[in-house]
Amino acid sequence: MAQRDLKSRQDSHAFPIKQMIVLGLCRICEPIAFMSIFPYIYYMIESFHITTDGKQIALYAGLVTSAFAFAECLAGPVWGRLSDKYGRKPILLTGIAGTGISMLVFGFSRNLPMALIGRALGGMLNGNIGVLQTTVAEVITVEAHQARAYAIMPFVWCLGSIVGSTLGGALADPVRNYPGIFKQGTIFETYPYVLANWVCAGFVAFSLIIGVLFLKETHEDKKDRRDIGCEAGNWILGHFCRTSETLSTSRKEEHAEETLVLMMEDELPPDYNCTTYSPTLPSTTGLPPPAYQSVEGTPRNSEALLGVEDTFSSEVEEALQDAERKAKRAPSVSSAFTKQVIFNIVGFGILA
Repeated sequence: MAQRDLKSRQDSHAFPIKQMIVLGLCRICEPIAFMSIFPYIYYMIESFHITTDGKQIALYAGLVTSAFAFAECLAGPVWGRLSDKYGRKPILLTGIAGTGISMLVFGFSRNLPMALIGRALGGMLNGNIGVLQTTVAEVITVEAHQARAYAIMPFVWCLGSIVGSTLGGALADPVRNYPGIFKQGTIFETYPYVLANWVCAGFVAFSLIIGVLFLKETHEDKKDRRDIGCEAGNWILGHFCRTSETLSTSRKEEHAEETLVLMMEDELPPDYNCTTYSPTLPSTTGLPPPAYQSVEGTPRNSEALLGVEDTFSSEVEEALQDAERKAKRAPSVSSAFTKQVIFNIVGFGILA
């Protein structure tokens, strides 16, 4: 019992590395999808035979590239509100699935409208930027870990950008680039850019599976509901990743129990010394602790305590009523654009 309590306290203050890895895997599919088209988008637009003018091809390539970000910008607030209503995990998984579908549609595009629809569909179904930041904030409950946690997501984006750009450049038009492996007359000649999108969609599918099995719900009102996906993930870990646990010796158990007792005694009043909880001293049943002085029985102290309790209860009730009134007020969209948010948007815009 003592060991479990001590372990739970340690876990509550430990960095949630497992959940951050899962969030990182869910995050990495978006930069892979976004950046993978950059190496070949010019040649893809050229293959549509819309125009032979290089300037017009560049213009259309810019439209296709920006369609993803533009649709995501419009749909982001909607997905944020849906995550407040239905939970973070369903929205994150929907965004990942939408990214995979959009890549398949884009890979089979034979004309400009279909390419635009494929990219816009991915951005519209993917509102994970804001939801992921909220999820990270809810996973990290210790303030000292926030800087480390928020530094992981930009690293994941950079890593995904490297992987996506590399895959897009290496796997585009495989019939022309790898004639010994990919023959003419196959699907890869008809759709020269489908292979890159298939591989990237495979990364997206892997992220989706990891999210379903191991991503925990962080919404305060939804975290206690049953999660069949996490149950399946725990079953898989229990059957295929079973690790050998070393048995604790009796000395370690005594040390853990003594540590817990000392932690409990630190929270007691300074003059209170009780020996009944000590694992090494004999119990003194029937006798009050030597330094224990009870003040509860005196009438004057009882009246003072009652007055303090009444004041405290009224303050708590007022605070709860004030919190309920604030919760009932629907936040406006303009309230989200604080000074710091505006500075961040301007800063990211300059860097981009």
